[in-house]
Amino acid sequence: MRHSRIAEAFVEAIFRRAGYSVSRVGRESQIHRLVKLGRDEFLPDFLVPGKVYRDNARALHQLLPVEAKYRRQGNFRPLERTSLERLAARWPDLRVVLVTDNPEAGRSCFQALELSVGQLRARDLHAADLDIQESMVREFEELVRDIFPLVERRLPGAVAMPAEASS
Repeated sequence: MRHSRIAEAFVEAIFRRAGYSVSRVGRESQIHRLVKLGRDEFLPDFLVPGKVYRDNARALHQLLPVEAKYRRQGNFRPLERTSLERLAARWPDLRVVLVTDNPEAGRSCFQALELSVGQLRARDLHAADLDIQESMVREFEELVRDIFPLVERRLPGAVAMPAEASS
């Protein structure tokens, strides 16, 4: 649980630094208690303003739902993949940002997942269509690589956490 909250804080900070106005709406926020959306009552961690569309003289603002996930190894189990695909069907604009302190060689600690039926592809966050600069992401990567190992050592009875159990 601590890892997930730290990952959320990093993702929120990156979006804020990139100039986004970020609103927390996930399970840990107060708004979750006010809104009932269905059986599972899923709410993303954040809402951020997306593209502005024009309808005649009116501006239509899009809110992008953002979910932050921490995985030590930077990957998801098949069951999680299926769950994310179902979420994408109900939340078509959902952006999932994977945070890992152990990415594949040449990959970022922050990856934006592209969700579609039968596929789950990861792109480095700065390469996603979100106007987030690579230099900013690199600064936060240094923090990720420093902080998560410290958290692992400081947990009572610390034992290395498997990738699945860390969220």
